[in-house]
Amino acid sequence: MNKVELKLYENAYKETMLEDIAAFWSTHYQTVTPAQAAGNIEEWTSEGHALYAIFSNGLEVGFLHMGSRGDACDWLEEVFVREDFRRQGIGSTAIEAAWAMLREKGLETMYLEVVPANEGAIRLYHRLGFTNLNTLTLNRSVKEKRQLGTQNIGGLEFRTYRPNNG
Repeated sequence: MNKVELKLYENAYKETMLEDIAAFWSTHYQTVTPAQAAGNIEEWTSEGHALYAIFSNGLEVGFLHMGSRGDACDWLEEVFVREDFRRQGIGSTAIEAAWAMLREKGLETMYLEVVPANEGAIRLYHRLGFTNLNTLTLNRSVKEKRQLGTQNIGGLEFRTYRPNNG
């Protein structure tokens, strides 16, 4: 059984965090420089944000970033577990730990956004109780994109795409 802990970011985690942020963005079809990853750390540790290193059995294996779009830090902005450590319940446990922290602060809702094409994440989030559809984020683009499928909501058809991949 994995012992999973969230530890608030500190500079001792910087080197590993920079690598994890680059790996996170590569899963979104983006390449970031070390300077850009450092910019993420700066932003994700500023006021209205909380960046945590995820540890499993004492080993740093990823990160979780919470943010605020209002008063409280109640948005699960990013969660990343290194590929070698996936499918072990680490991400689920980290998200549940973040939920427990929110509840301890008296907050009643945790929000997140996920693209329809990320079916694995959607299944994970649904299993963890994210079953309320709150808002839809729509976009309009002049860039030609490779369509993955469609979603029908309220009798309207929407195209789905893998983000940032044309």
